[in-house]
Amino acid sequence: MTLPRKSPWYKSPWPWFLMFFPALAVLAGVTTFVIAFKTEDSLVSDDYYKEGQEINQRLARDDKAREMGLSAQLMVSDDSRAVRILLNRPVDGELFLKVIHPTIAGHDQQLKLVSQGPMLYAVQLDKPLPSHRWQLELGDNAGQWRLKSEELLQGSTVLTLQPN
Repeated sequence: MTLPRKSPWYKSPWPWFLMFFPALAVLAGVTTFVIAFKTEDSLVSDDYYKEGQEINQRLARDDKAREMGLSAQLMVSDDSRAVRILLNRPVDGELFLKVIHPTIAGHDQQLKLVSQGPMLYAVQLDKPLPSHRWQLELGDNAGQWRLKSEELLQGSTVLTLQPN
């Protein structure tokens, strides 16, 4: 009587099936480690005390804008590469627009606006802003006042900035 000849183990599908899931777990673990190592924890603040002290300064800037009766219209171009701001009254000094991503600090931008008239300011962006919900903060270079809004920015957007 002759015994049937067995094929080598690696030609059978079951060992490969049983090795697939542990290999997949190792690959997922390595991928998770690489993602965790390469991205920074931008939601975690290192200095809570300092941020707490700045809250009163921020509130005073909102109050000053309210006292001045300031508001502004912000217009984003079709290609999301140009931003224009029209104030309801003239102001002194340079203006800055902060475009803040709600969760990823690396996407934040501070843009210096160029005066194109007594109440009209503009800035040209290096790359278009992604269609996303952004926190916007318009203020002067002396830090006396600010106007804020949180809006979805996309091409041909017009929105109003007001004191909080």
